[in-house]
Amino acid sequence: MTDDVLFFCQEFEALAGRRDEPGRYYQNRAYRNASVSFRNSTRHNCQKAAALLGTDGCPLHSITARAELVTKVGLNPFLFPAHLLPGCDLLSDSGTTTMTVEQWAQLLLGDEAYGSNEGYFELNEQFGVTFGEVWQQRFDAPLQTVFIFHQGRAAEHALFFNLARSLKVEGLKPLRQRLAGKTGDVYARILAEIERMERRVYASGQKWEEPVYLIPSNGHFDTTEANIAASNIIPLNLNCVEHRNNDEKFPFRGNINLVELGELLNTIPEHIPLVYLTITNNTGGGQPVAMANIRTVRRLTAEKRVPFFLDACRFAENAWFIQQREPGYQGREIKEIVREIFSEIDGFHISLKKDGLVNIGGALLIRADGLFVQRYPGLLEQLTDYQILTEGHPTYGGLAGRDLKAIAEGLRTVVNPEYLASRIGQVQRFAERLSASGVPIIKPAGGHAVYIDIDRFFAGISNEDTDYKGVAFVALLLIAGHRLCELGVYAFELEGRKPPRNNFVRAAIPRLTYEAQDLFATAEAIRLIYEHRERIPAVEVLSGKDLALRHFKSRFKFKQQKV
Repeated sequence: MTDDVLFFCQEFEALAGRRDEPGRYYQNRAYRNASVSFRNSTRHNCQKAAALLGTDGCPLHSITARAELVTKVGLNPFLFPAHLLPGCDLLSDSGTTTMTVEQWAQLLLGDEAYGSNEGYFELNEQFGVTFGEVWQQRFDAPLQTVFIFHQGRAAEHALFFNLARSLKVEGLKPLRQRLAGKTGDVYARILAEIERMERRVYASGQKWEEPVYLIPSNGHFDTTEANIAASNIIPLNLNCVEHRNNDEKFPFRGNINLVELGELLNTIPEHIPLVYLTITNNTGGGQPVAMANIRTVRRLTAEKRVPFFLDACRFAENAWFIQQREPGYQGREIKEIVREIFSEIDGFHISLKKDGLVNIGGALLIRADGLFVQRYPGLLEQLTDYQILTEGHPTYGGLAGRDLKAIAEGLRTVVNPEYLASRIGQVQRFAERLSASGVPIIKPAGGHAVYIDIDRFFAGISNEDTDYKGVAFVALLLIAGHRLCELGVYAFELEGRKPPRNNFVRAAIPRLTYEAQDLFATAEAIRLIYEHRERIPAVEVLSGKDLALRHFKSRFKFKQQKV
């Protein structure tokens, strides 16, 4: 090889390693398009949809007509017809993945036998490969430990509903009475959560029963929190100090607050049926959790014989951040890091619609020799009965055999380091583009979404919590043709809560779906709204304000600005 050729080899290598300028690309994507889907934007389809919705004009070909449609659906992005979006649909990264050709091939090979079909055995084996052999269902075991569901929230509902039925309240004082006289921020937050539940129960006309148990987490997501509360258990979020202080240099803002967790475990361990850690921390800005944090939670819970569970929806993305950011893990493979994470816990639920890279599917896995089974020996039998009654046999859980094969293939793909670098790099470039425009976002960027900080977005501008301007911001973006989600004052009922608080609008990026042009066009629409944020109107709640999970169901309208 000549010196000149060697020179170019070295320069090409240096070019591929550059990350210094947002919007410029030095590496190819880790994948190429095997098929494309054109947007459903023909004038005929728009007119047909407009007639169906009783809307004048054509929603895609006229922005004013789309504004009319946004008004028609009550400014709620969950109610807006997805096929009429001309831009990015960033409402969720759940089930919105573009599957690989290998996954599509597996769909054609599906075995649709009822119960214990071929796909189940393949998926069960892959659970052992991905998470560790202890997570496989042993076929000579007397009880089921692997439960398949149609999606993650069905798995978490099964867990919390049946856990609540197993908990004993005799001899335990209600939490409000148990904590009487306790001082400190964490106890104040528990009491505030009890009062919030009490208001909700009275508003619904139901009988109020004082909760006896609580489940701490680094950040319960909306449906997780609702499932826990529906079981009359307090869901409690313990964000780490670095996240509360908006420390943009701290690499693991998804960590649980170990001081507060330790205090609760020392004070009221009998009131804590399990501790839940979400990886990555979706509610807290999509932020990762450090391995050191996971190991410390294991130590604290083991000392008090309290089971430790994960909401593992984005386990591979979290493992990638550990590899990139945590000392001692730079030389480790993603597969190794994943198995180390799952060696520390007693069970987990997962929406496979995220890091399973599929459009449907979920699971609940419980370690046969873990603390959970020891503490609740009858619960595996209950879960099996519950699943048969609601979803089907635990070996298919509401899914077709072909879906199980696609999930197994997705779990093989998701730990590919090239895929993860491409996936998370795309999210980070989108975050950099927004930040360069001055839009306040949670930094460092997480793995699956960019979170716009609504409190800072409206800093210096009149913005009462009850104006719900995060909802208004999302509605304006719908008019622009892009769909995001408010996860803050309205979704999590944060009205009147003092900072720090998680008051965000989330742009969740589907996997393997969009390219830079799509996301950067969304960034430009966000920039335009941000530059004219003083003109964003307040909104009025038309219906749904007192409902559980109200952000899924409510309707709003823009208030007329005072001149």
